[in-house]
Amino acid sequence: MDAPSFGWIKCNIDGPFDDISGENGAGYVIRDFKRKATFCASLVFDVRSAEEAEARAIWAVLKKAVEQHLTHIIIESDAKSLIDQFSAGNFDGDSQTDVIFKDILFFSSKLYACIFSFQTRYYNFVAHELPQWDKQNNSTMYWSTPPVWILPTVEEDH
Repeated sequence: MDAPSFGWIKCNIDGPFDDISGENGAGYVIRDFKRKATFCASLVFDVRSAEEAEARAIWAVLKKAVEQHLTHIIIESDAKSLIDQFSAGNFDGDSQTDVIFKDILFFSSKLYACIFSFQTRYYNFVAHELPQWDKQNNSTMYWSTPPVWILPTVEEDH
């Protein structure tokens, strides 16, 4: 994928969920306009659906963007229905997701510009690998530089 324009930050996110076991996680990678990974996370949440896991990943990266005083964000996810919904300005959810969706609206409104973009998993692979790690380790981790075990994937995936 192309690097974001100067001044923009691209955030690849994923929130996989296993319908049978309930195992889930969330992961994201924040990249600058030079494609350099500046922050990544592997997160564990208590969720009940794939949509909720993906929404939590979006929520987490937007919260981090606001904390870091970032202004121009592109969020890439393979959850097409959520991306379409948020791109259309619809932040209404069901009983499990409504509060998360409202927080996503709140955080995104704090930014100068926030674009929600659909990307297939093929182009968003590293964001998928991070939550696979936390599903195995059941641990939330934050890195200001990518960990060595995922660095090759981070450098190839844009």
